Amino acid sequence: MNILLTNDDGIEFPGIHALQDEFADMGNLFTFAPRMEKSATSQAMTLYEDIYVKPIDDKTFIVNGFPVDCVNIALHGDLVDVKFDLLISGINKGVNMGEDILYSGTVGAALHGFIHGIPSIAISSGYLDKTGDFTKIARFLRHFIEQSKELLKTPVVWNINYPSEIKTGETVKWTKLGTRIYRDKYIRTHAEDGAFFFNLGGSELNHKEAEGTDFDAYSKGHVSVTPLTTDATDYSYRNRFK
Repeated sequence: MNILLTNDDGIEFPGIHALQDEFADMGNLFTFAPRMEKSATSQAMTLYEDIYVKPIDDKTFIVNGFPVDCVNIALHGDLVDVKFDLLISGINKGVNMGEDILYSGTVGAALHGFIHGIPSIAISSGYLDKTGDFTKIARFLRHFIEQSKELLKTPVVWNINYPSEIKTGETVKWTKLGTRIYRDKYIRTHAEDGAFFFNLGGSELNHKEAEGTDFDAYSKGHVSVTPLTTDATDYSYRNRFK
């Protein structure tokens, strides 16, 4: 099995190191990851500018670009001559649920793999910094993949969120996307030329309560797995005018 690893927290983040350690003996493992953190970059891609790529060895590459750049260079940069059987993006610090998936670089990379016909997984955690137990999550993911091989024979995107505290023995719940509530507030400072600097830094996050959603499962201490697709058509609205 040829496995491609990437993330949006940067190649030095322990989440991707845990995946490298856990999946090293599962097949041919390749890592293309950003040089530095590229969170909230969705499916941004570098156009018309050079992308600096530094090989660490023949299977590990640092990419000075976005997560989607990492995937695209792995697929089309002629640095490796393989057909990937699986793409794993993560392990991310912080969850990606509800509308988070529209902003997440972690999910964006997985969706780009899916667009190119590769079964892809975005895995995120409730840990908010590098001190989390990412080894435990990587071990869970390997077991979950081994138990779900039949489901990975066709292109798919799984968005997985692993709580910082499991209350139910790693019970997996297949879920749907919930509804995120963002409350944003910028810190504004003045520039010398009369302009302004705006710094968001992060959002105050909440969500709507609803059974069967990723938020519902996660809040109850379950691992949430939501299958995603790139079809953003609003069929209910479309059918009103059909």
